[in-house]
Amino acid sequence: MANRKQKEKEKVSYYFAYGSNMNHDHMKMRCPQSKYVGTYTLEGYELIFRGVADVQPNPDKSVTGALFKITQDCERALDVYEGYPHLYTKKYHWQFHGNGDKYVDDKIMFYSMVDKHVVYPPSEGYLSTIVGGYQDCELSTDPLQAAIEFSAQRLD
Repeated sequence: MANRKQKEKEKVSYYFAYGSNMNHDHMKMRCPQSKYVGTYTLEGYELIFRGVADVQPNPDKSVTGALFKITQDCERALDVYEGYPHLYTKKYHWQFHGNGDKYVDDKIMFYSMVDKHVVYPPSEGYLSTIVGGYQDCELSTDPLQAAIEFSAQRLD
């Protein structure tokens, strides 16, 4: 029984970050066992700000962010940070990739806000953390800037 619980605790899954958790230092603080895998593009979603980062379905868009391997302990820590299940809910995306003659599918978890009604830009401090994450992942901040501008226009 203890062996099974230990294995479950160490079980690794994938987590897609598109906001402040892209920042490697912040992610390591929240989830010391996490390992950055690389960038990942979530198709069929767009980045938007509701004071904090969110993704919403849009078949013509995509969001590129950070992909991490996480343990169940990491996921529990992220649940607390993200206010799951009241502020954010969990969504899943499947990535299929070939490995020789065998195809493997990996379930990738990401968070999406429950309340989709409000749109407004992030605070400067929060945005600075996200920009650091884009730099950590060597990504252009152009899509980030577009999401901020869209959110700011909604205030007018």
